[in-house]
Amino acid sequence: MATMKVIGNELHVRFSGWERPAVWRASLVVPLAAVRRIEGIDKPLGHVRGGRMGFLISGVVKVGVWGLGTGSLQLVSVRRNVGALRITLDRKVSGGRFEELLISTKSADKVAEEIGARADS
Repeated sequence: MATMKVIGNELHVRFSGWERPAVWRASLVVPLAAVRRIEGIDKPLGHVRGGRMGFLISGVVKVGVWGLGTGSLQLVSVRRNVGALRITLDRKVSGGRFEELLISTKSADKVAEEIGARADS
């Protein structure tokens, strides 16, 4: 399962070994200044949209890049019964390809609180 941690003014997302081929990376670092919105999602599997490059077991797990053909790419690592954070990004500020991160994590509340606290300071 992917892990998320706020370090300084950046959000670090680290993918597990089996997720890396599906997301084409070991990790992603996003400046907190690029975060436009953060939302907790209880059932994240239904919030993935568009075509994909990645891995899925229907109703269980989705990992990869979604949104192909929609003009809005999502970097996704979500699981059934594990809440997720949906983080909307400003691509110009982040310098990346993704408009949204959708990541399941057991520490979603803690990460959201840390991002909010850093954004307020």
